[in-house]
Amino acid sequence: MNYVDDGHVVDDLLKLARNADGERIRIQWIPDSAVHHHFTSRIRKSIARYKEWLPKHLLHAGADIEVIREFRTEIFLKPNKQVAVQAFLIDDRGVMYVCDVSF
Repeated sequence: MNYVDDGHVVDDLLKLARNADGERIRIQWIPDSAVHHHFTSRIRKSIARYKEWLPKHLLHAGADIEVIREFRTEIFLKPNKQVAVQAFLIDDRGVMYVCDVSF
């Protein structure tokens, strides 16, 4: 729900999800990857800030970033046309964790 460049990032993400024809909008946190070209400037700035903040947040929470093999967020339309957000994390044992994100 962060606010960047005079607007809420979630508004841009919702618009992308609604226009994606059922495809999932993916933000790849770990491993780091290039940000999709179809993201708005507001989304790209927000992702950059969160990528910088993430290691500090994990350290403060007592977690070790080295045990995370993959961490991503996906935004998509469910069959009932409601927007959904899920977070996926895979640890160094290959265990996947999936969490529905409220927004």
